[in-house]
Amino acid sequence: MADAIKPPTGAWRIPKACQECRKRKIRCNGLNPCKTCQQRETPCIYREVTRQRKRRIDTDHPLSESDSRHAPRVSPSFAPNSKTDGPSMMVQYPSSVSATHMASPSCKLELYYGPTSHFSLIQHVYHELVPNASSEAASSGQVEEAGAGLDLFSFRRIFFGTPDSQEAGKSFSSADMGMMFLPYNLAKIFLDRYLAHLYHVMPHQPKAYFKQCLEKLYDPSPSEHPDTLTRAMLLLSMAIGSLGTEQYAWGDVLFERVKESLIPSYGNYQNEQGRPNSAFLHLGTATRKAISAGLHKDVPPGDIQRQKTIEERRVTFWSLYNFETWFCFHVGRPSSLYLKDVAIEYAQDPFVRLLTELCKTISRSGNEIYSQRHESLLHMWRVARSIIHDLRNHEVYMKQALGFDLDASIEIGSLGVRQTIFITLYYHTLLLTFRPFLIFRGHWKRSLKASTQPPDTNAPPRSFKVPTWLNEACNHAITAASKTIHHLSEASRRNDLVKQLRYHGHFLSSSAFTLIYDLLHDPSTATSHLPWIYTTLQTLGSMRPGDPIDSTISAIQTVLRKINPSYEFLPYSDQYTSLKTKASVPMSSPAGNTASQPYGWIPSATTFTPRPGFTQNFDLSAPQWNLQHLEGPETGASSGSTDDLLDFTQSDMGWNFDFSTMDLEAFCSTYDQLSG
Repeated sequence: MADAIKPPTGAWRIPKACQECRKRKIRCNGLNPCKTCQQRETPCIYREVTRQRKRRIDTDHPLSESDSRHAPRVSPSFAPNSKTDGPSMMVQYPSSVSATHMASPSCKLELYYGPTSHFSLIQHVYHELVPNASSEAASSGQVEEAGAGLDLFSFRRIFFGTPDSQEAGKSFSSADMGMMFLPYNLAKIFLDRYLAHLYHVMPHQPKAYFKQCLEKLYDPSPSEHPDTLTRAMLLLSMAIGSLGTEQYAWGDVLFERVKESLIPSYGNYQNEQGRPNSAFLHLGTATRKAISAGLHKDVPPGDIQRQKTIEERRVTFWSLYNFETWFCFHVGRPSSLYLKDVAIEYAQDPFVRLLTELCKTISRSGNEIYSQRHESLLHMWRVARSIIHDLRNHEVYMKQALGFDLDASIEIGSLGVRQTIFITLYYHTLLLTFRPFLIFRGHWKRSLKASTQPPDTNAPPRSFKVPTWLNEACNHAITAASKTIHHLSEASRRNDLVKQLRYHGHFLSSSAFTLIYDLLHDPSTATSHLPWIYTTLQTLGSMRPGDPIDSTISAIQTVLRKINPSYEFLPYSDQYTSLKTKASVPMSSPAGNTASQPYGWIPSATTFTPRPGFTQNFDLSAPQWNLQHLEGPETGASSGSTDDLLDFTQSDMGWNFDFSTMDLEAFCSTYDQLSG
């Protein structure tokens, strides 16, 4: 018996060498503990992780260089613990992106955007369009270098923030600025514009107060001039209001005159100018100032002086909380405000309260969908369905605050602006909640195509049957994108105040790229998706020229050309007559896109004007979407309880992963290369 377990001598090779010897690349005698571990007094473990052997098809038919990008890449920073048998599938698809910009040899700027950001989705599309996109541009961990994709889609200036017109054009010199000031009639127009739209995001003072301050600012009497803080607040309000007019160049002029005292409102201005990173930084500074001033705590009952401004404090804080929460969600970065640290009553302003309730759900979506590990994809679907219930409850608050619900007709004026702000945030939250399912299905379809079995193999072919609940989850993302485009296109036509808000370009672009991503994996959806993409371009083209709008139009056009040259939006009637003819041909309904079937096509009598006019409006009817169908699979095409629904297993997917370590930070990947 002793001879049976005695290891061979000489140049022996042990098939069960311990982990320590494997790591140090030294010989192991195969005992437990082995000689090396006994001498070093280290744990003698056979193997920490299960060895992943290549399938026979992989060894017989190695991937070509063009196909190698379909292989998953494992991120070392998300390696599973020793309790799991293998790496998590979710670590194969890191989702965050970063890029570096050299403004000068001595100025190097690197920025990061997370998985919920628009740039992450754009990078997915980039990998689908560029066959030779490889890991050479990727940085360490789950964050990918996105510079090549930004350059392809002309989004680098948006990623890093468009340059100030003062710096880029130098149309007005500093000396000229000191010798001139805004005429009263323009100042009144700018202020009225601001009070009609973005004022509702942060109404910390009544509208009448702003108008009184404007009168005092232009009053020739020296004793009537407002103080420095009030003057700065007024100038910044006018700067924001000017961005939707033909005199938008005044925006930077007024912004330069605003001092550091109004950082909370800086975010609104920089966001409208297409500078998301600057808006994020200003919001972070404003948040810390608010906490330092104690705005997150209610005024003590005995403080009579501060009791007079208690509502102003509450409106200011909750407006900041709302802006900070949804903006951080949109750029995929952590928020600096948490409700557990807040001890202040809600504001009485009904619209601020409505946005606060919505932002609580936004925060939940970011935490429970993107920041948690899920036992399975079906488990994540249940979490998303629970978030839908929260969103549906906000319809009650919407009716209290605005007087109508989600399905109401488009309103005009200031009320229409508030309607659009809430609806776009509402649908975009739905879109980002369900977008991971769409990306998951896209990766699955691509992996199945890449691993198609050769005809001479004896192995049975892998079937591709998407569970109904996964199709429904993807439908929610697609329909939310269509609803966003439909509302913004209609509202922009009927309400000039809505068309002036340039941040709507973000919602339009994100929705369009969501449809483009689905189109890349299912070309049969062209007849349902292309009209909405063209409507996006139509609506963007009606806005004032300049970034971020011009870059968004260019990016969408670039993607359409690369998918199919005939998809490019060229506003001429002959092209769309041809497309209309193609769209009229009966097509089978693709699985998973029942919610996004054609809602109408281009009217036959359409007449288009050449670019860059984009003046023709598409007559697209609203998607028929009853929110009660979002309850869950049981209320849609799926039947039975959720316990009976088909979930995914490792063998079903053909991937090596453990859903118990699923992490959405690595789920919405932009990596798709296998290292080593």
